[in-house]
Amino acid sequence: MNDRVQQSVHGREHTVRDLFSRQYGLEYYQREYTWERRHVVELVNDLTSAFLRDWHPGHDRQQYATYRPYFLGPFVCHSAGIKKNLVDGQQRFTTLHLLLIHLEKLLSEQGDTDSAQMVGAMVRRYAGGVHHYTIDVDERRACLEALRRGEEFDTSGQTVSVQNLWLRAQDIAEAIPEELVDDCLATFADWLADRVFLVEITAADRDLGWEIFERMNDRGAGLTSLDLLKSFILSHASQEQAALNAAWRDTVARLSSHGRQVPSEFFEALLIAKYATIDGSDVTEISRAFHEWVRANPERMGLRLQGKDYSDFVLEVVSPAATQFNSLLDASRIRTQGLEEVFYNASNGIDSQYLLIMAAARSNDTESNFREKARLLAAYMDLLFILRTVNNDTAVQSLHFREEAYRLLPAVRQTSSVDELRELLGHEASDLPYSFEAVQKFSLHNNRRQVRYLLARLTAFVEVGCGRSDEVDRYLGLRTDSSSGEAVPWEIEHIWANKYSLHVQSGIANEQEFQQARNRLGALILLEKPDNASFGADRYMDKLPHYHRQNFLAASLHPNTYSRTPAFRKFRKNHDLEEHFSAFADNFDKEAIEARSALYRKLCELIWSPQRIGFSKAVVAIPSRERRLPQRRKTHYGVQVSDLIQVGLLQEGAKIRGGSKRNGYPHEATLISGGRVRIELSGEEFGSLSGAGKAVLGGTSCPGWDFWHVEETGGSLIPLKSLRQKAIAQGLLDQG
Repeated sequence: MNDRVQQSVHGREHTVRDLFSRQYGLEYYQREYTWERRHVVELVNDLTSAFLRDWHPGHDRQQYATYRPYFLGPFVCHSAGIKKNLVDGQQRFTTLHLLLIHLEKLLSEQGDTDSAQMVGAMVRRYAGGVHHYTIDVDERRACLEALRRGEEFDTSGQTVSVQNLWLRAQDIAEAIPEELVDDCLATFADWLADRVFLVEITAADRDLGWEIFERMNDRGAGLTSLDLLKSFILSHASQEQAALNAAWRDTVARLSSHGRQVPSEFFEALLIAKYATIDGSDVTEISRAFHEWVRANPERMGLRLQGKDYSDFVLEVVSPAATQFNSLLDASRIRTQGLEEVFYNASNGIDSQYLLIMAAARSNDTESNFREKARLLAAYMDLLFILRTVNNDTAVQSLHFREEAYRLLPAVRQTSSVDELRELLGHEASDLPYSFEAVQKFSLHNNRRQVRYLLARLTAFVEVGCGRSDEVDRYLGLRTDSSSGEAVPWEIEHIWANKYSLHVQSGIANEQEFQQARNRLGALILLEKPDNASFGADRYMDKLPHYHRQNFLAASLHPNTYSRTPAFRKFRKNHDLEEHFSAFADNFDKEAIEARSALYRKLCELIWSPQRIGFSKAVVAIPSRERRLPQRRKTHYGVQVSDLIQVGLLQEGAKIRGGSKRNGYPHEATLISGGRVRIELSGEEFGSLSGAGKAVLGGTSCPGWDFWHVEETGGSLIPLKSLRQKAIAQGLLDQG
């Protein structure tokens, strides 16, 4: 670096609170926000995992200051008047900004005004009579305002960058784990502000800033784990160096076509899938520096002899596996016949499917055998996702499916044939703790993406069964429209308009009961956005003729669909659905919602039937009501309701009430098997206190342990948080 740069560059460590108390601008060439879902989910997972590693429910809030710090890397900026322009690091800054906006909204919903204001001061500042966002870009303002207010935002006509900004904000909202929302959200906000650090590299002007950026990212970059692994492998392969080097370079080039980081991600996945012990230590070491793990564990990979073992590893393991991995990445981006579930899982953020598929794959697999193994394993993860979704299990985030992949890896590695894999997955499917019975009570609450996915699959199943094309990717907004060039997901349509007054005569007691019934899955369909917007607030009888012109699942509400559509009649007969489909010509009431919910359950049981998927039938099937309840992930910070039941401070069947001293306790629920919560009004069951609280409140945030109360002897109500603290104080819970 020349003398001019040395004299004009300063580096200093800052907390997020320090950095987000300023204003930043972006040069025009830096304004594109390009991070994908996987990037933001990984950042949120890393931050929340680092915080929860130290947090304990018995801690005073001030103890966050003693938690281990987290370093988010360097960024480059230069002064531009009262602002600083970001040269490098705007992707991380923008994602942190979106996270702070979401935290401010959640804290406001929880009634924690002081904490919300603390976070809000990092989101935007008031100066000169105007609110300025910390990252000050005009085209983003309307989107950020909608996010702060919790409103919908129409992305049509917006730049690709703003459209991406909106989508990634939704990903952040879904990636926040329930443990944070339950009762440590404010403490996490404190930790994020004061214990997360970045290093600011300040240049004197834009040109120097860009020079530093180029030198950091291109010229003189240090060797990566991938470079060091190549050096180690090829140095031990004493013969055919030129041929091996060419094979390695070809492999990396093919993988790089999917993204600059994909080759490293491939090797990390390959090593974990095929060689790591799944007890945590190997996985951590491989993720940190996989070349060091290989150097320390060559015998685990069959690398015992100089020369041949290392050559064979490149030619017979790495190269075929990279070809298979490439095909999976292709299928994850474009829906491919025979690998549709790979695409579905990718859309739901279940990237851990690749670990299982690579563990099952063999280098000598025919293409058809490999594709069938991939399909079966992807279908299992998709089945697990949808069962957890409709049963309101909180374990529907990417990190939870990684845990499931680690659990299954040893058994999957032992399978060599497709038939063995079918048998294994048949046993796993028969032992799943949930069934589709829950569909009949399932509703839309803080789970819009999952509900849209479920409706998309149901809609496509009926469409294909009636001879039309499969357009799941279009329903989910994952296929660009040829005319507009945009990819906008179809929208969830409430069959009931949002007008309680229209339903007073149908026996609906109050607004709360109305909203609960209106949001039932059986009262929802999927429509293209313009259609949904044009008649969504109309009465049912006014909308019914429009439904008749839509997809068959929507059109099945109209009687003419049954008399004038032979393909629909044939579909119902082929799947024994004549008694499940019904038209509602005169009215759509509570009984109609029950009937449609039963229909949707039947469709789910058809689509996700283990036998239809291709799993072998287990020798001894476990009745759904006798299946084991899910074993909650035991971590040192996690205290579950089931723990309090186990130590006798709560009992199954106990009644709990939700609310506050100020507003009363109008919401009733029952604790059932496994510590799950059943809402009395709807009968819907939830796997967490905060999930149940969000459902009854109709919001996106609820501190469940504070919200739900149990009656003590004498009739007074105490929050469940008090019982948890009592259990901790008395040493009844193993928090080791």
